[in-house]
Amino acid sequence: MRQALRKSLVLALRIAVSVALIVWILWKVDRRQLLQTIAGLDPWMMSLAVAAYAAVNLICAWRWQVLLAGRGIRTGYWRLLRYFLNGLFFGNFLPTTVGGDLMRAYLVADDCEKRSEALASVLVDRFIGLFGVIVTGLAGLVLVARTGQEMALLKYMAAGIGVTLVVVGCFLNKTLMRRFRGLLRLPVVQRVEHHLVDFYHSLYAYRGHRTQVALAFLQSLLVQLFVVLSAFFISRSIGAGIPIVPFFLYMPVIAAVSMIPASINGWGLQEGAFIVFFGRAGMGRPEALTLGFLYHMVAVLISLAGGLLWLVYGGRRRSPPEGSCDPPARGPG
Repeated sequence: MRQALRKSLVLALRIAVSVALIVWILWKVDRRQLLQTIAGLDPWMMSLAVAAYAAVNLICAWRWQVLLAGRGIRTGYWRLLRYFLNGLFFGNFLPTTVGGDLMRAYLVADDCEKRSEALASVLVDRFIGLFGVIVTGLAGLVLVARTGQEMALLKYMAAGIGVTLVVVGCFLNKTLMRRFRGLLRLPVVQRVEHHLVDFYHSLYAYRGHRTQVALAFLQSLLVQLFVVLSAFFISRSIGAGIPIVPFFLYMPVIAAVSMIPASINGWGLQEGAFIVFFGRAGMGRPEALTLGFLYHMVAVLISLAGGLLWLVYGGRRRSPPEGSCDPPARGPG
């Protein structure tokens, strides 16, 4: 009862934060100019923006398929795309994006006997995607760095990549991880010790699939390219004349800001980040707010396809032939 009440209070607080941020942003901008900006949209550029964002999701489903195939899990691309869009829909309309990831893992779980494989594929996919965001932001920062403040940010981002690589290296070191095995015997986690160990081995297995991981990383960079193109086309549709280069820095940073679990799916936070960062590129507040709002709405529009597919197919999943999805046997260690 207390846990349910706590969750309800956290949800209410996040809704309040989103509403407060949106109200504050609208109070700070010229609302008349904002309406004029929206009224002058170029529909052709908006169509290109929607197409670019659709390509983002097509590539993400492809990346997920590559990672699953590396573990011997052969799932058709179109079914995985449906699962991915289902997850995107639930991620946009549930209080947290984690709900979308769990939905993806749930849907693909029946394609393999080991549930841990499904969850591991989603987590690895999410991590590689996030690493692609960081690398793209670092490349964008190198291109636009002009002031001492931006150079300091460059150092922080480079340090962040270094720390991430060290953490991953430690996680993939079984000798080191065995030293923490005693933590699994604590009463809090003892009941799920078997599941945690199984999940760890499912994650660790990707160490032996470097080709698939490398391809997934290149796909993540391609995803970021289309994210940039989508936002750039929206900026052109509202008449903004800033060049494309700053988008390679600001879009990854805005993506990171929107992940902060302080509001509902980044509403308010993301729009505020567009105003702050694109203001540095010379974009006015009304244009930056319109850019952020339309980018968010394009994402919601694409995710509605997942909702439509859910209405048609529901949670229908394929039951695999016996033994057909067993991952390849690996030696100990």
